Amino acid sequence: MKYKNYLHYFVAKAYKTYVRSRIARLIHWETLPPLEQGCTAIIGMCSKLPYVLAANLQCLADLDWEDLKAVIVAVDTQKKALPDGFETEILAQFPQLNLAFIYYTEKQVKTANKIKDPYVFSWLSWSLCLNHIRTQTALIQDYDALVLDKNILAQRYQTFLVSKAKIQGIMWYKSEGFVEEDQLATTFEAFIDVNWLRSFPPVMGYNRVATTSDGRQVNYDTFLDIQHNHTPTSERTIMAMPKETLAHPSQMITQYMRFLYSPGKPLYSSAVIMIPVFHYLSGRKYAFTQAVAALEQGDFGQVDFLGDGCLINFSLLKTYSVDFVLKLSVHVFISKKIAPFREFFEYGTLLYHISNTPAEEVWCNHYTPEQLAWVKEAKA
Repeated sequence: MKYKNYLHYFVAKAYKTYVRSRIARLIHWETLPPLEQGCTAIIGMCSKLPYVLAANLQCLADLDWEDLKAVIVAVDTQKKALPDGFETEILAQFPQLNLAFIYYTEKQVKTANKIKDPYVFSWLSWSLCLNHIRTQTALIQDYDALVLDKNILAQRYQTFLVSKAKIQGIMWYKSEGFVEEDQLATTFEAFIDVNWLRSFPPVMGYNRVATTSDGRQVNYDTFLDIQHNHTPTSERTIMAMPKETLAHPSQMITQYMRFLYSPGKPLYSSAVIMIPVFHYLSGRKYAFTQAVAALEQGDFGQVDFLGDGCLINFSLLKTYSVDFVLKLSVHVFISKKIAPFREFFEYGTLLYHISNTPAEEVWCNHYTPEQLAWVKEAKA
C-alpha cells in the first residue's frame, strides 16, 4: 500500500483533488493543424536553474538525429524573467534543433507558485508544449537528463512506430503503490502519441490519488491515470536504455525547488550535488570552483551552493549518494571527452568529507578502471 493508514490516504486524496480543481482551467487543448511525421522533444524548464538547459540541448544536438524535427522548451515563468540575452544566446547556439521557447501566462505562474508542487510545473509545462507541437510523436525530455548515446533515441523511436503503441517508456513504473506487473510506462525519456494524449482533458494528466480495482491505494503520477484506466496494455510498452546511454540524476530539480521553498531545511540533497556538472557542461567553467568555495565555509546546513541565494542543507547526504553522483559525473565527462580537471576532484573529495565517508572508501566504491584512471589524473 502507498499510504500508512486510511487517514493518510484520505488526506492525500483530498489534497490532490483540491489541486486538480485549482489547475483544471489553467490550460485547454488548442486546435492544431494536421500533425506531421517525426518527433519533437518537449522540455519543462526550471527558470530558477537556467544554466542546466544548454547541457541538455548539447546532448540532443550531438545526436544528429534526422527524425528529431524540433525542440520545445516551456519555461515555468513569464517571458523576460530569464537572464538578459539568455534566450537569444541559446537559440544562436543550437540552430540545428529548430528550438522554440514558450512561457507561462501570469495566471499560470501565480497558481503554480502558490501551490508549490513540482508535479504541477512538469504537468503544465509538458501540456503547454503539446499545444505548440507539429509532429505526431513527442519525446518527454527531462530537464535533468543527458542522452549520451548517439543512436539510442533513433532506435527506440523506430521501435515505437512499429509497435503502434501510444506510449513507450524506458522502464515500468514501480512506486506510489504500483508494481511492474501493472505495465505503466514511466514518463522520463518516454515517447508518446500526441493525438492519443490530447484526446483526454489536460488535467487528467496530473496526479490523482485513488483505489485500484484490486483494492490498492495508489498515487497516479503524471499520465499514469490515463494509461492505467483508459489505455489497453497492448498500447503501453517499454524499451530500456542501457545505463551507459543516459545520465539522469532523478529528482535534481525537485530537490532544488524544495530547498528554494524551505531554505536550509534538512532534506534529501543527493541529486542536487550534480547541478554543477550541468552548469559546467553549459559553459560555466567556474561551477566547481564556486561550489568548493561555498562548501569550504564549513556550515553544511546553510550552504549557498550555487551562489544564487538558495540555501542547501547537506546534513542528510550519505556516502552511497556521493558515490553514485560522482561516478555518474565521471561517466558523463568521459562520454563527452572532457579531460580530467582538478576542480572536480576537490569538489568530490569535499562531498565525501561532508558525508562522513571513511578514508578507505573515498573515490573507490563501484568505479570502473577507466573512471578511476580519470579521477587519478584529475587529482594530479
